[in-house]
Amino acid sequence: MKKVKDIMSRDLTSVTEDTPLKDVAEVLSLRGINGIPVVNNKNEVSGWISERDLITNIFPEKVKIENPDVIGLGNLSQVVKKLTQVGSAKVKDYMSKTFFPVKEDTSAADVAELMLHKDLKRVPVVRDKRLIGVVDRVSLAHILLEEGSLD
Repeated sequence: MKKVKDIMSRDLTSVTEDTPLKDVAEVLSLRGINGIPVVNNKNEVSGWISERDLITNIFPEKVKIENPDVIGLGNLSQVVKKLTQVGSAKVKDYMSKTFFPVKEDTSAADVAELMLHKDLKRVPVVRDKRLIGVVDRVSLAHILLEEGSLD
Protein backbone atom coordinates (compact mmCIF):
# COMPACT_ATOMS: atom_id res chain seq x y z
CA MET A 1 0.00 0.00 0.00
CA LYS A 2 1.39 3.39 -1.03
CA LYS A 3 2.00 5.84 1.76
CA VAL A 4 2.29 9.62 1.71
CA LYS A 5 6.06 9.31 2.27
CA ASP A 6 6.29 7.47 -1.07
CA ILE A 7 4.66 10.24 -3.09
CA MET A 8 5.16 13.52 -1.22
CA SER A 9 7.37 16.33 -2.37
CA ARG A 10 10.14 17.04 0.10
CA ASP A 11 10.26 20.66 -1.00
CA LEU A 12 9.82 22.61 2.22
CA THR A 13 8.87 25.89 0.59
CA SER A 14 6.72 27.73 3.10
CA VAL A 15 5.99 31.22 4.38
CA THR A 16 5.68 32.70 7.85
CA GLU A 17 2.75 34.60 9.31
CA ASP A 18 4.71 37.83 8.85
CA THR A 19 5.50 37.29 5.18
CA PRO A 20 4.06 40.11 3.02
CA LEU A 21 1.28 38.97 0.70
CA LYS A 22 3.13 40.31 -2.33
CA ASP A 23 5.90 37.80 -1.56
CA VAL A 24 3.36 34.98 -1.28
CA ALA A 25 1.91 35.87 -4.66
CA GLU A 26 5.41 35.84 -6.15
CA VAL A 27 6.26 32.42 -4.67
CA LEU A 28 2.97 30.91 -5.86
CA SER A 29 3.53 32.33 -9.33
CA LEU A 30 7.20 31.34 -9.65
CA ARG A 31 6.60 27.81 -8.38
CA GLY A 32 3.37 27.31 -10.29
CA ILE A 33 1.51 26.21 -7.17
CA ASN A 34 -1.84 27.28 -5.77
CA GLY A 35 -1.18 27.16 -2.04
CA ILE A 36 1.60 27.05 0.50
CA PRO A 37 2.00 26.09 4.16
CA VAL A 38 2.40 28.81 6.78
CA VAL A 39 4.90 27.91 9.51
CA ASN A 40 5.98 29.39 12.82
CA ASN A 41 9.58 29.84 14.05
CA LYS A 42 9.72 26.14 15.04
CA ASN A 43 8.75 25.11 11.49
CA GLU A 44 5.37 23.92 12.79
CA VAL A 45 2.49 24.36 10.38
CA SER A 46 0.14 27.04 11.69
CA GLY A 47 -1.99 27.60 8.60
CA TRP A 48 -2.29 27.57 4.85
CA ILE A 49 -2.46 30.40 2.31
CA SER A 50 -3.74 29.85 -1.18
CA GLU A 51 -4.37 31.82 -4.31
CA ARG A 52 -8.05 31.59 -3.40
CA ASP A 53 -7.35 33.31 -0.05
CA LEU A 54 -5.51 36.09 -1.86
CA ILE A 55 -8.09 36.61 -4.59
CA THR A 56 -11.19 36.46 -2.40
CA ASN A 57 -9.68 38.92 0.07
CA ILE A 58 -8.30 41.33 -2.51
CA PHE A 59 -11.43 41.87 -4.56
CA PRO A 60 -14.45 43.58 -3.05
CA GLU A 61 -17.63 41.65 -2.42
CA LYS A 62 -19.19 43.20 -5.51
CA VAL A 63 -16.87 41.28 -7.84
CA LYS A 64 -18.98 38.70 -9.62
CA ILE A 65 -17.85 36.00 -11.95
CA GLU A 66 -20.81 35.39 -14.20
CA ASN A 67 -18.77 34.05 -17.08
CA PRO A 68 -15.38 32.43 -16.33
CA ASP A 69 -13.88 34.29 -19.30
CA VAL A 70 -15.15 37.70 -18.19
CA ILE A 71 -14.74 39.13 -14.71
CA GLY A 72 -17.04 42.07 -14.09
CA LEU A 73 -15.65 44.56 -11.58
CA GLY A 74 -18.34 46.74 -10.09
CA ASN A 75 -15.95 49.46 -8.95
CA LEU A 76 -12.42 49.45 -10.36
CA SER A 77 -11.22 52.15 -7.96
CA GLN A 78 -12.11 49.89 -5.02
CA VAL A 79 -10.06 47.08 -6.55
CA VAL A 80 -7.03 49.32 -7.10
CA LYS A 81 -7.28 50.66 -3.54
CA LYS A 82 -7.56 47.15 -2.10
CA LEU A 83 -4.59 45.88 -4.15
CA THR A 84 -2.46 48.75 -2.83
CA GLN A 85 -3.42 47.97 0.77
CA VAL A 86 -3.00 44.23 0.40
CA GLY A 87 0.47 44.50 -1.10
CA SER A 88 1.97 45.27 2.30
CA ALA A 89 -0.45 43.12 4.33
CA LYS A 90 0.84 40.07 6.17
CA VAL A 91 -0.04 36.41 5.71
CA LYS A 92 -1.50 36.18 9.23
CA ASP A 93 -4.36 38.47 8.18
CA TYR A 94 -5.38 36.35 5.19
CA MET A 95 -4.30 32.76 5.86
CA SER A 96 -6.67 29.95 6.59
CA LYS A 97 -6.23 28.50 10.06
CA THR A 98 -8.32 25.54 9.01
CA PHE A 99 -6.03 23.19 7.15
CA PHE A 100 -5.67 19.45 6.82
CA PRO A 101 -2.17 18.13 7.57
CA VAL A 102 -1.41 14.47 7.01
CA LYS A 103 1.30 12.25 8.41
CA GLU A 104 3.88 10.50 6.28
CA ASP A 105 2.49 7.05 7.12
CA THR A 106 -1.04 7.97 5.97
CA SER A 107 -2.15 5.85 3.02
CA ALA A 108 -2.28 7.50 -0.40
CA ALA A 109 -5.90 6.34 -0.73
CA ASP A 110 -6.86 8.12 2.51
CA VAL A 111 -5.17 11.33 1.35
CA ALA A 112 -6.94 11.12 -2.01
CA GLU A 113 -10.28 10.73 -0.24
CA LEU A 114 -9.53 13.71 2.05
CA MET A 115 -8.51 15.89 -0.87
CA LEU A 116 -11.61 15.00 -2.86
CA HIS A 117 -14.04 15.49 0.02
CA LYS A 118 -12.51 18.78 1.15
CA ASP A 119 -11.74 20.00 -2.40
CA LEU A 120 -8.02 20.38 -1.62
CA LYS A 121 -5.27 20.59 -4.21
CA ARG A 122 -2.32 20.33 -1.83
CA VAL A 123 -1.90 19.32 1.82
CA PRO A 124 1.06 19.67 4.19
CA VAL A 125 2.79 16.55 5.46
CA VAL A 126 3.85 16.84 9.10
CA ARG A 127 5.86 14.97 11.69
CA ASP A 128 5.35 16.25 15.24
CA LYS A 129 3.53 19.28 13.76
CA ARG A 130 6.64 20.17 11.74
CA LEU A 131 6.52 20.50 7.98
CA ILE A 132 8.33 17.67 6.20
CA GLY A 133 6.70 17.86 2.78
CA VAL A 134 3.60 18.42 0.68
CA VAL A 135 1.42 16.03 -1.28
CA ASP A 136 -0.71 17.22 -4.17
CA ARG A 137 -3.31 15.91 -6.57
CA VAL A 138 -0.78 15.68 -9.39
CA SER A 139 1.31 13.19 -7.37
CA LEU A 140 -1.76 11.10 -6.66
CA ALA A 141 -2.83 11.18 -10.31
CA HIS A 142 0.68 10.16 -11.37
CA ILE A 143 0.53 7.05 -9.15
CA LEU A 144 -2.93 6.18 -10.48
CA LEU A 145 -1.77 6.49 -14.09
CA GLU A 146 1.43 4.51 -13.56
CA GLU A 147 0.13 1.81 -11.26
CA GLY A 148 -3.64 1.89 -11.73
CA SER A 149 -4.18 2.03 -7.97
CA LEU A 150 -3.20 3.97 -4.87
CA ASP A 151 -2.69 0.71 -2.95
